[in-house]
Parts: sequence; C-alpha cells; structure tokens
Amino acid sequence: MTSHAAPALRHVIVTATSIATNLLAACTLRSDPPVPRVDVQHNWARIADSGATSGAYMDIDNNDTVPITLVGVTTSDAGAAEVHETMQQDGMAHMMPRTELRIPAGDVVKMVPGGLHVMLIDLRRALAVGDSVRLRLQFSDSTSVAVTVPVKTP
Repeated sequence: MTSHAAPALRHVIVTATSIATNLLAACTLRSDPPVPRVDVQHNWARIADSGATSGAYMDIDNNDTVPITLVGVTTSDAGAAEVHETMQQDGMAHMMPRTELRIPAGDVVKMVPGGLHVMLIDLRRALAVGDSVRLRLQFSDSTSVAVTVPVKTP
C-alpha cells in the first residue's frame, strides 16, 4: 500500500464504522409504545350497598381519526350496566338511558356526576372504598375495552 492510499483507506474505515455504529444504535433504541385507539382515564365508581345502584365515571379518549360509538357496557359486578345522562327538565333532574354515545375523532367524552355516567344496577356485592369494578366497554366497530374502576368517595 502506498503512503497516499493509507489515509484514504483509514478515512473509509472510520466512516464505515461510524455508519455501522449509528445503524446499530438506531435498531436497538426502543420506540414509544403505540397510542391506544380508545383510552379510558380518570375512572372511579361510587360506594354502594349490595343490591343497590352506583355510578361509574371516566374519560373516554378517542385517539383515532374517525368517530367511535359506545354501544354497551357489561360487568359481572352488577345485574346491568347502562350509559345514562342526567338532564334538567322543569327544574328536576332526570336520568335518561343512552343506547349510543358518539365520541368524535380526536375527542374526549367526560363521564361526571350530574352528567353522563355508567349506571351500575342491582350490584351483586357492596362497593367500598378500595374495591374495584370490572367493566367492558363495547363499541359499534367491535372494539372492546376492559376497564378496572376503583371505588372512591366523591
């Protein structure tokens, strides 16, 4: 090898090593976990006696680019679970069942006391602070989201 070729070869080897190191590092970096299409946060349920009724509250985030529609809620902890909305009519509060709850793309629906909520009817056990209720949210596109809801005092 001539003395002129040695520096050029050294430059090629250093460059190739640098590229290989960067590629290897990029392959081993962890990517962020994917954002769930439907995410449920800030969930809680009210305390209640066995056989009674309680309410569950939550934020349902639609992280998708298309609207989604909640069409049902199931639980083994109550005889029934239904989405209800509290509305004022003639100065009185009334709860109306909602058979569907549309959540626009990129939006959040907040279930709060005095508004939208999941009504837990005919509880199969008492709900005390520290307990939890298991719910499954069913959407019109067959998406199903399991949620564990902690019991709290308001």
